[in-house]
Amino acid sequence: MIRRFLGCALATAVASLFTSAPVATAADALTIGSDAPSLSIEHWVQDGKGKFKPVTKFENGKVYVVEFWATWCGPCIASMPHLAETQSKYADKGVQIVSISDEDLETVEKFLEREVRGGRPNPNAEKAEGDKADKEKSDKPKTYRELTSVYCLTADPDRSCHEAYMEAAGQNGIPTSFIVGKDKKIEWIGHPMSMDEPLEQIVAGKWDREKFAEEFKAQQEMDLVMQQVSMAFQKGDMKGALATIDKALEKVKDKQMSEQLGMMKLQIQLRDKDSADKLPEIVGEAFKKYASQPQIINAVAWTLVEGIEAGALKKNKAMLDSAVNAMLKASQDGEGDSRAAAMDTLSHLQYLNGDIDGAIKTQTEAVALASAQFKAQLGEFLKVLQEAKEPKKAKEEKK
Repeated sequence: MIRRFLGCALATAVASLFTSAPVATAADALTIGSDAPSLSIEHWVQDGKGKFKPVTKFENGKVYVVEFWATWCGPCIASMPHLAETQSKYADKGVQIVSISDEDLETVEKFLEREVRGGRPNPNAEKAEGDKADKEKSDKPKTYRELTSVYCLTADPDRSCHEAYMEAAGQNGIPTSFIVGKDKKIEWIGHPMSMDEPLEQIVAGKWDREKFAEEFKAQQEMDLVMQQVSMAFQKGDMKGALATIDKALEKVKDKQMSEQLGMMKLQIQLRDKDSADKLPEIVGEAFKKYASQPQIINAVAWTLVEGIEAGALKKNKAMLDSAVNAMLKASQDGEGDSRAAAMDTLSHLQYLNGDIDGAIKTQTEAVALASAQFKAQLGEFLKVLQEAKEPKKAKEEKK
């Protein structure tokens, strides 16, 4: 079925419910300004061609980038040329990049023998001069071993570093980089492709750690709450999940974060048996709250459609009336496929609510608005509606 054009807040909230992750608490989380944990790495595969020594404890006055990656992670591999260039740029400025995989040594070694994706030459290879053969050799695709040779690439299969950094900071995705500053504290956490500006300022002594910490900690606390809710949800502890959200809602001040929590709460309530009797009221309040945000209205309404069609939600006249009224307004927003999707949702609701004529009219408009890519999908439901309206005639036409 055509996608529902989820808003970012709702998409994040829904996705997090089904993502299992280790959970830290905001009070003890590794964050900006925390002392950087020491490193206990089993295998140092690359050392910058002998330029760098294995690191256990960080030194004052130096800057470190502790990056987490894996051989199966496309974005991690795509970041390697940037890491190599960054290390080359800052090699003589007291910066050391340490890239850590939690895979076994054999897996990492085997990966390093592969040619660089896309056949790109090693950005660290010296330009050949004079001899044509040497130049041709330097321009040939290089292996990942050669590409990563300028920085420290490691394997830590016991996952001690992953636990000390990634899990302690509540970080789920890789690649993720932690910049350790000259005072051995965490200065920045994020995607390695986004670290150029903060790294430059940290090296120059111009980084405003407190300002970044304020923004980062707010999002980190939200992420940790979502992880806690996700764990409770997956264990079937709906009461605990809802209680965690309510507690967080009392503290959060950011509008977007409040919206994320609110949508996560609604998604849980739609799946919570104990909330079933209150759903008409809950859904009605949600439609009022997000009346000015048609994408969210559409996504919530489609969740109802899916739940009812799958038998997970009981068909409730008051709830369907509320959803239809909300979608009548929401379906007027947007154009093209976006509006067609909203009208498709409205049509499903009208059908479930017994208004087959209204559903056919709405779906006919949706098909007319849709691009060629979605027209066929929407047309299938229009056929279902027409067959439901005139089952005998539809059967005769098929013969």
